[in-house]
Amino acid sequence: MKKVQSLRNAVMVSLLAGTTVVWGGTAFAAEDLQEFALDDMVVTATRTESKMVDVPVNTTVISAEKIADRHYLDVADALKDVPGANVIDSGEGADEKKIILNGDERVLVLVNGRRVNFDVGTMSRASYDLNQIPDVSLIERIEVVKGHGGALYGSDAVGGVVNIITKKMDHSYGKVSMGFGSNQARDAKAMYTVKEGKTGVMVAASKYKQGYYKYKDVADNSTKRWPGDTKFENEKVSLKLAQKLTETSNLEFGYDFSKYSGISQYSVTSPGPSLIDKKTNNIYMKYDWLMNDNDQGYLQVYRNKYEYDNFGKIDEKVTGFEAQQAISTAENNKLVVGASYRSSHVNAVTGSYNDKINNKALFVSDQWEFAPSWTLDAGVRYDNHSKAGSKTTWSAGLNKKFDENSHAYFNWGQVFKAPTLDDLYYNNTLWGQKGDPNLKPEKGDTLTVGYGTRIADKTDVNISYFQSDLEDAITWDWSGSPAYAKNIHKQKKNGMELSIGHELNDNWDVEASYTYVRVRNDNNDGGGYVRDNNYIPNMYRFGVRYHDDLWNADLFLRGGSGADKSAYVDSKYMTLDMSVAYKATKDLSFYAKGYNLFNKAYAESAGIDGGTYKYPAQGRRFIIGAEYTF
Repeated sequence: MKKVQSLRNAVMVSLLAGTTVVWGGTAFAAEDLQEFALDDMVVTATRTESKMVDVPVNTTVISAEKIADRHYLDVADALKDVPGANVIDSGEGADEKKIILNGDERVLVLVNGRRVNFDVGTMSRASYDLNQIPDVSLIERIEVVKGHGGALYGSDAVGGVVNIITKKMDHSYGKVSMGFGSNQARDAKAMYTVKEGKTGVMVAASKYKQGYYKYKDVADNSTKRWPGDTKFENEKVSLKLAQKLTETSNLEFGYDFSKYSGISQYSVTSPGPSLIDKKTNNIYMKYDWLMNDNDQGYLQVYRNKYEYDNFGKIDEKVTGFEAQQAISTAENNKLVVGASYRSSHVNAVTGSYNDKINNKALFVSDQWEFAPSWTLDAGVRYDNHSKAGSKTTWSAGLNKKFDENSHAYFNWGQVFKAPTLDDLYYNNTLWGQKGDPNLKPEKGDTLTVGYGTRIADKTDVNISYFQSDLEDAITWDWSGSPAYAKNIHKQKKNGMELSIGHELNDNWDVEASYTYVRVRNDNNDGGGYVRDNNYIPNMYRFGVRYHDDLWNADLFLRGGSGADKSAYVDSKYMTLDMSVAYKATKDLSFYAKGYNLFNKAYAESAGIDGGTYKYPAQGRRFIIGAEYTF
């Protein structure tokens, strides 16, 4: 343990030294193309380890190799490379980032299977902020399940599930990096893992800082700084301790801290300094075991604390536990049974409320290979919510495996989405925002049909169609003062996703994807279904990659079209990003990243005023750095 302590101190000192040089103060402050790799093992889709070709859902994996090769700045940066995913960034300082899957913000975010969504601090359907996810240096893989997840995971998993899986502590190794970029950007990361016998310790810390934001103004085609102060900082620390108890059991303790602070202007056209400070302090314990040396089970308990300060303070404390056991009842059948409890208590000075909610749930999922190459996944979940009442939801997934490289699938599930505490009780008289304690839960169902294949071990193809139909969908009406939460009559979403990846030769890969989504709302005002103009219906990605023993380089075109001009100045946009890494030695590499290389004027968030975007995306910017592993 003395060695563990000394090594842990060494990595923390490394980061402190680096950040002292950069900021002048103390800190804490060759993989194959795998857009759709059918031999990948995934755990999120069915809550047990399965081959991707055997699960009846649309799943994408971001591997550790891809994270290392592309030197992602954070999780939001990585998720932009997921086909069918749309990462929304307002383009300014201390503001939240969220992901849209299958046209829906209602996405459940997990860290090692542990829920990190919160109930306060956001007026959208997204109850999370990607800025507060643990640093990418800690991540082994990211699994993204698009489509139904409600019967398995409960509330929030309407559009899908993002599961951040951190690195294993199976050997001792470390990594430090430092980057410098446009607009006074600085990025420092450090992590170290120690393995001594049956004990593993991992510590990681990072800090990203940016001094200001610049954008291309669509009104006069000039590059400008956001008016006023837009500086921000993002600090993260994670600590994990694992102890192998027996050959089939393991105990793990962990702590994740994040601090995201800075200035967020109201908009480009209505600047006004809004100081935002967000903190998370999450602790957890997880006990894993194998039953009969085959079926996995676990028990985890956690306590998440979230502090949000913006002209007042909101504190949320979440405590919860979850237990799960897989049971093989036959060679071709496996049950997964589980139970969970979550309690959220909020004290909101800003929103003038002090209340709590809790949810108790039981779930059962059955994976049955009822015929050669045919699998049926059926699930049922019972939720008892302290404010939204009780609900039983069902799911069914049918998978046909043609061979080890091809499958077709059908997935249907029911939705039960309880209102958040902000939806119910927020009451900010200063800014004119008011929740509704009589809101009904969102209910409905989702459907996904898809086909995936790998052709001649060189080409991956995935195509899917999705739709969702919700009743009593919750939205915030900003048309008057006060803005208020309400149930609309119905909401319909449907669309399709097509992604293709092809290995040209040993050094060159190409990939492309197209996603279409249509969102319509029925406000129960006699007007029927009308288009939700906040969504850009057509999204495109095209990338080319070169890689050899020393170089890894990517160019990515990203764009959208069909945007409604009541919410966007231009109906379409296209931007180009790049990433280049050079391995100078076995342990030392250099990297450069460029964003919006054509310096295009566009926006990912809806909103226009006076012929310009209220929330324009950042203009052209670069970051260069070095990474050392040991």
